[in-house]
Amino acid sequence: MVPIGLVFSIYDSTEEAIKKMIEANERIMALGGVQRDALNTATKRLYELQVETLQNAPTDKVELERLLKVKQKQKEKATYIEDTERLMTEIEMLKIVLYLMNRNSNNKEQQI
Repeated sequence: MVPIGLVFSIYDSTEEAIKKMIEANERIMALGGVQRDALNTATKRLYELQVETLQNAPTDKVELERLLKVKQKQKEKATYIEDTERLMTEIEMLKIVLYLMNRNSNNKEQQI
């Protein structure tokens, strides 16, 4: 197994943490040789969806919370497993971004 290193530090800004997460996913997808063969199509699609969701996540907290609610409602109504899996991945990534935003805003409040 190839080490991908620390994904992000607790001291990173939201933008820097997201950038590092995207880079880690891209490193995993770029593995060469035998290890790349072990990365099946479904797993590769999962990493691609994670990257896409992180790249397109709103930078406004209110908009992100609204999008998260929309995705959760879509997941509740989804009837196909492929849709449910996709939405679950998107929701997980959006929750991470929201956590990072909240963490950074809490740190700023404590410094005041």
